[in-house]
Amino acid sequence: MDLYQYYFYENADQRTKDWFLAGSPFPIIGIIICYLALVYYIVPRYMKNREAYQLKTFMGFYNLFQVLYCVFLIKNLVKAGWRPYFFYRCVETDYSNEPKAMLMVETTWYLLMIKLFELLETVLFVLRKKQNQVSVLHVYHHISTFVIAYIYTKYIGGSMLTFSIVANCVVHIIMYSYYFMSAYDVPLFKFLVSKYKKYITKIQLIQFCLMMINNLLGLNPHCNVSKPFLAMYIPNILILTYLFYDFYKKSYSKSKAAKAKQ
Repeated sequence: MDLYQYYFYENADQRTKDWFLAGSPFPIIGIIICYLALVYYIVPRYMKNREAYQLKTFMGFYNLFQVLYCVFLIKNLVKAGWRPYFFYRCVETDYSNEPKAMLMVETTWYLLMIKLFELLETVLFVLRKKQNQVSVLHVYHHISTFVIAYIYTKYIGGSMLTFSIVANCVVHIIMYSYYFMSAYDVPLFKFLVSKYKKYITKIQLIQFCLMMINNLLGLNPHCNVSKPFLAMYIPNILILTYLFYDFYKKSYSKSKAAKAKQ
């Protein structure tokens, strides 16, 4: 119990230890177990003899909400002092209660909330009878980003590593704008969707490369950025890069083969 108290409370950011879902790890573990039960057992059984839900209006609002929320996160980080040089320069976390430092750590908590909300996407796939989209890549990506957002809010709360949040938000603005347009039969939307579909995964892969560089620069021994966090985060980026590249390679080769047959 002493070790638990030390690592999860005494060694944590004292500003966030009492915030919703930023304290004990047990609610996070419980949410992940419920998520897995829902997407692999409960909802598939519920949908077994039912027609797929369309949820077109809901999905439209959901995608638009994601775009606006990401803009909100970037705006907050910039107000809190984030600048492009966070990508390459050592910037340490300000653990004070100064307004900008507090806005920075509050924004990491907002990130945790959106990562929790994003778990709903998988449930929506099952309700729409798109179980094939509940892939290892999809499930691992959602669980890992949720866990990392929790750890980030609990221990980091700022630093040069906020570059990853900005990069992820920019990618999500592009991605959810694409999803929003693909749901509507508007000529301009159809043109843009058909033209830029294959670039979505490429943009995600570029994001992972930039995040990896940012994290490796954080390993500088003269930079006081959490090395245990980096030791966990860097392998996760490598796993995601592999999974996304494998998805891109399979999807691209299939589309290439289909075109060759025509």
